[in-house]
Amino acid sequence: MKNKLLLSTAIASVAFAGFASAETKVGGNLEQTFNALSSDTAATSARSFGAEHNIKLSSSKDLDNGMTAKYGFTLEADSTAKADAKYLTLESGNFSVTFGEDVGNDIDISAIPYVDDYLETVGGSTGAGLAFTAIPSAQTHESAHISGDYTYNGTTFTAMYAPSSSNKQGDSTISDSGGSLSTLAINGSLGVEGLNVTLAKTTLEQANGADAGDDEDATKMGVSYSFGSVTAGIERFKNDSGSTDATAETTADLYGIAYGADNFSAGIYLLKNEREATTTEEEAKMIQLGYNLGGLGIALSYMQIEDASFVSGSDADVIQLHTTQKF
Repeated sequence: MKNKLLLSTAIASVAFAGFASAETKVGGNLEQTFNALSSDTAATSARSFGAEHNIKLSSSKDLDNGMTAKYGFTLEADSTAKADAKYLTLESGNFSVTFGEDVGNDIDISAIPYVDDYLETVGGSTGAGLAFTAIPSAQTHESAHISGDYTYNGTTFTAMYAPSSSNKQGDSTISDSGGSLSTLAINGSLGVEGLNVTLAKTTLEQANGADAGDDEDATKMGVSYSFGSVTAGIERFKNDSGSTDATAETTADLYGIAYGADNFSAGIYLLKNEREATTTEEEAKMIQLGYNLGGLGIALSYMQIEDASFVSGSDADVIQLHTTQKF
C-alpha cells in the first residue's frame, strides 16, 4: 500500500508540476440595480433594488505539446457562494476546445449595440411584463458543455454541445434528465472593418425521446456597422417552442443605434415582437445613457412597452439605474 501511495504521488507530481508556476489573476465586479415600474396591469407600480457580486480567478499555461491551457471560474456571492461560470480551454493557433459552463459564444450574442442591459432584461426581469426574450428556454452555454471554436479573419465559428439541459452551473451532480442542447454560431467582422455579423442556431431536443411536441428551435440573424463614433444594428430572432399550441412560434425584429465618445455613450432601441395566431403585436422602445467615471460605470435606461405579453392595452414604463464597479 505504501509503494502504491508513493507511486501515485509521484505521478501526480509529474502531471501537475508545470501548472504550479502558472500566474493566477484575480478580478471581479460589484453591480447594483434600481428599477422603477409603472404599469397598466395589476402591478400598477413597483420599485426594487438588486445587487450581484462576483469574484473571478483565471490563469493560463503553455503546455509541453505547444498548446495553451486557459482555465478559471467565477464565484457568485449569494446566500452560499457557488461557481457560476467555469472553463478549461485548450488552444492551438486559431482553434480551441472548451469544457465549461456559462461560457462561450451562444445564441445570446447580439449585433445590437447596447449601452447596458438588453431589452429583455430591462423589460422582463423588472416585472414590466415584456414577453420577448432573444434566447430559447434553455441555452447551451449555461449547461455543462463542450465547444469548438475556430477564429479566422476577425470571425469566430463555434460548435457547442451539452448532453443535458438540466445540468446547470453550480450543480455538483451529473444529470441526464434534460434534453440535449446544440448550438452553431458565427460572430465577427468577416474581414470587413466596422462590420459585425451574428448568426446562431440552437436546438433543444425533447428529453428521453418524449413525443409531446417537437424539439425547440431558435435562430438569430443580426448585423451591425460602425462608422466613427456611431454603431447601428438590426437583428431578427425566431423561436419555435416545439409546443403543439398554435402560438408556439414567435418572430422579433430589433433595431438599435448607439453613439460613444470618450467616457460617454448613448443608444436608442426599438423592438417589434409577433406571435403566431395572435393579432396583437408587442412593442418596446428604449433609450440608454452611460458614463464611465474611471472604475465606476453608471447606466440609465428608460423603456416604454406597448401591449406587453401580446395583451392589448397592457402598457408599462420602466426606469433602470445600473452601476458597475470592477476590480
